[in-house]
Amino acid sequence: MFEKFLHQTPFFRLVIPFIAGILFQIKFPILNGVIIFIIALLLLTITIFSIFKLTRNYSLNKLWGVLISLILLFSGMQLVNFKVYNRFDFNKNEQTFIATIIEQPKETEKSVKTILKLNSLKDSVIWKKNNTRVICYFQKDSNTLQLNFGDQILVKAFVSEIKNSGNPFEFDYKKYLKYKEIYYQTYVKSSNYSVLAHEKCNILWQYSHKARQSLLNIYKKHNISDDEFAVLSALTLGFKNDLTPELKESFSASGAMHILAVSGLHVGIIFIVLCKMLFFLQKNKYGRIIQSAIIIVALFTYAFITGFSDSVFRAATMFAFVSLGQMFKRQINIYNTISASAFILLIINPYSIMNVGFQLSYAAVISIVFFQPKIYSLLNFKYKIPDYIWQLISVAIAAQIGTFPITIHYFNQFPLYFILSNIIIIPIAILIIYGAILLFAFSFSDLISKYISIGLNFITHILNQNVGFIEELPFSKIENILFDRIEVIILLALIFSISFFIIQKQYYFLKTSVLILISLLCYNIVNNFKISENSIFVVHNIKGVSAINLIEGKESYFISNEIANNFSDAIKYSVNPLWKKQKISKIVTVGEEDSLKIFNSFSFKKIKILHIKSNQILNYKPVEKLKTNYIILSENTDLSISDLISCFEFDEIIFDSSNSFYKVRTWKKECLNSGIKFHDVSEEGAYSRYL
Repeated sequence: MFEKFLHQTPFFRLVIPFIAGILFQIKFPILNGVIIFIIALLLLTITIFSIFKLTRNYSLNKLWGVLISLILLFSGMQLVNFKVYNRFDFNKNEQTFIATIIEQPKETEKSVKTILKLNSLKDSVIWKKNNTRVICYFQKDSNTLQLNFGDQILVKAFVSEIKNSGNPFEFDYKKYLKYKEIYYQTYVKSSNYSVLAHEKCNILWQYSHKARQSLLNIYKKHNISDDEFAVLSALTLGFKNDLTPELKESFSASGAMHILAVSGLHVGIIFIVLCKMLFFLQKNKYGRIIQSAIIIVALFTYAFITGFSDSVFRAATMFAFVSLGQMFKRQINIYNTISASAFILLIINPYSIMNVGFQLSYAAVISIVFFQPKIYSLLNFKYKIPDYIWQLISVAIAAQIGTFPITIHYFNQFPLYFILSNIIIIPIAILIIYGAILLFAFSFSDLISKYISIGLNFITHILNQNVGFIEELPFSKIENILFDRIEVIILLALIFSISFFIIQKQYYFLKTSVLILISLLCYNIVNNFKISENSIFVVHNIKGVSAINLIEGKESYFISNEIANNFSDAIKYSVNPLWKKQKISKIVTVGEEDSLKIFNSFSFKKIKILHIKSNQILNYKPVEKLKTNYIILSENTDLSISDLISCFEFDEIIFDSSNSFYKVRTWKKECLNSGIKFHDVSEEGAYSRYL
């Protein structure tokens, strides 16, 4: 049966080794030259096979398939290499460059944030072409707030590499941006840039931005504002700039976050609407060709308007294949269609595989295609309304089966009312999309569009109210669920094994499922034992904050200069991931009011730590040098390294993130001159050691 499946899905056979190559190269990079040599060798082997027609031999024919798979494996690896070798490295001097704004600037609390794409970079007196993308923070003023997508600017600023904080298990922002091919950031003062021209972006993206902005203006023109505008623009056009953190959390907690991500649901609705509108063209061959052409153009036009996001592009690609199948009156294998769209997207950008949306989208589609018909067939209803509700429930359950391991891994939470959300929210979302299409279609008529916009605004308000209602229900979500990558892989293997048992009814797959389940339980037992035995010493990297974390088993002893009644958001963001991972049940906090303002000296497991916050420690100069393993310097204490050497015998100095850049720079020079080992938390990331 599996061989038959492989025969019907050629793109599935192609995409699996291709994905394996991409993932392998991301995790275990191999030199560019080695991969090219291997690909050349494989191509030579395939050429010899073709010349001597060796594939006619049945036993050698299998080898042919292996060779093709290896070509795809190493091709995936080489595509990743192309991304790596295209990276440009800036020096530490101030840079002068011409760049184009490729993301609509967004006002933040202290600056205006956008993404620049460099056009040319000044090297001494010569201008050189450059296409590096850089995150840019402009100093906020009235002129900066007028900057727009497509503006070309002349900039003079320092460009620095984006760094990860290094705090254990914290979200890796550097890696996230790496997969978007953004490695650098810059801060630009108001006096250090000038606008050279407008609308200088790539013409395709320029028109895409203009088209979406025109449609957003239609909403604004009809007085759709606040949360209704934010949700409507995200739901229909993929514009998420106006979504507040509270709105995002509300949709996430209710299990409706997928509604705000323009993807397969939205493209599918447009596909169905177009099929119904153009049904009269299905009568003959040429009519079907015209219908298919119109649908494909419309789908990719929608992708164009929403900025060609991966989610829309892959959905448009999948439905384009379905439309082509209808044109030729052929039954499309949906698994082959899914594989084809993934293959195309990964050729365009191999880093897409690391995108959470990409993973969730394909997991959801495959799970719905496989499980939904089987779940739906469990119950039969005579009447349309109960049957429609059961369809929604079966889709929701099917989607969750495939996506919950990934969702929990990335977001550490599970919405308990996802079935209720889908029953209530999806029909409303469909109405909103229909309403938006009507509003755009009749925008030429002020009278008609006025009444459509009133209805659309009201329906969107109802959607927000329902989302808020579901979020407020008791136990709307389970939080702090931690699945690491190994657990996700084991869970997915369990889902596959159970699925094969359902299909083939073979006892072998049931035994396999039981063994996988036992392995998951054993892994959790071992993992919990390791956690209970862990002892960790961490100096966190939190800007302007001194934060020391001593963890033994499930207890944490936390020392910081910024602990009042509650932790600040910065501390929570940086420290909570470690506490969650370690399943901390008891936290002992020590702030300034609990400790000496001059220094703290403490032992933890086999190490001794001296935390110095004031130069007054010199008043306690010992008769002989005190021995300690680590000295942590905080709060710009007015001490020199020679002062420390005269008083203490130590292994390493740690400069925490409460110190200024200039103070640490002075200390580091002294350490280098004296041969002292040091760790700069702000520069090198958090210091962590398992004891």
